Amino acid sequence: MKRVALRGAGGIEMSDLPFPINAAYLRVAEVASLLRVDVKTIRRWIVAGDLPATRPGRDWRIARSDLKTFLHARGERMIANVL
Repeated sequence: MKRVALRGAGGIEMSDLPFPINAAYLRVAEVASLLRVDVKTIRRWIVAGDLPATRPGRDWRIARSDLKTFLHARGERMIANVL
């Protein structure tokens, strides 16, 4: 995993992303860790159709671009800019 230091306008620093910086698709656990919510919340958003995802096997994968769009729509611009 690559370590990056990002500082937002509010002085918030993000020093460690829970996934590789060049990952095109993220696992549910990685998204949950980034957003600091439970994995069940992420799965709920997927099942409700709020967060687009694909299921290539047993687990869901979220495209980085879809996550960024989802976060912008929710007003989470700070986190969306990190992606």
